[in-house]
Amino acid sequence: MSTGSLSLGRELDVRVAEARGGLSGNDERILGFLRDHLDELAFHTAESLAQGAGVSAAAVVRFSRRLGFASFRELRDRARDELQADRADAQETSASVLGRKVDRDIASLGVLPQLLDVPLEEAAAAIAAARTSWFLANRETYGLAVYAQRLLHQVHEDVRLVDPSFADPLRSLGADDVVVACTFRPYARLTLQLMAYARSAGARLVVVTDGRAHDFIDDADVVLAVPVESPTLLLSFTPAVCVLEALAARVAMLNVDETHAMLEATAEFVAEHDLVVERRR
Repeated sequence: MSTGSLSLGRELDVRVAEARGGLSGNDERILGFLRDHLDELAFHTAESLAQGAGVSAAAVVRFSRRLGFASFRELRDRARDELQADRADAQETSASVLGRKVDRDIASLGVLPQLLDVPLEEAAAAIAAARTSWFLANRETYGLAVYAQRLLHQVHEDVRLVDPSFADPLRSLGADDVVVACTFRPYARLTLQLMAYARSAGARLVVVTDGRAHDFIDDADVVLAVPVESPTLLLSFTPAVCVLEALAARVAMLNVDETHAMLEATAEFVAEHDLVVERRR
């Protein structure tokens, strides 16, 4: 199929016209989502697009092929090519590594409400109701767990961080606990093993990861699937940090009395031990 120099929107119109009659209900849902969010396509994975459209990642792949693309990657690359062309006038400022990363992170942040508003509420409710909340991660992702635990411990009682080298305290896990596991590619074997243990112990499981098609999330109670694509060789955890900050804030709002008591106790402790330096005029 030759589409010449058509814009991506016009090219989709042509391809849809060719395929009309052979499109499934899922195809129509994907198409409707794309028409409303075409400028975000360059930053989607098959999984994140599937979440936005309310279908499976496999349905996104089939849709791409029905429109004559060899794969979803080819469709996304077409969107990326157009995005790069549209930004040619800003090449001098956006060609830097920082500029390209900022562009990608802004696009990823923009899709988070559509992807995660409902799951975030479910995750916050699980944590707010838990006896003990455990944050679990390994390797590069461990920093996310550290930050999330430090945020949440200020407003919620008994929030613990699992030391990757000494996971023994998890032996006390029970049905009143929740484990928040953070894992992004490459997925740490120990994190996945401890997630399985958490379920066997009866604890609730919230998984923060990069998609909803992984086998290891089958037993999760809540999945927070966060786009972490980056124009650099490293993943971008900027969207994940945003999600974890929003999660901590939502937990704080669900139990105002506990949050107030925790903040007051923390402030008194800090003042008593002179732990911070106040700026003086």
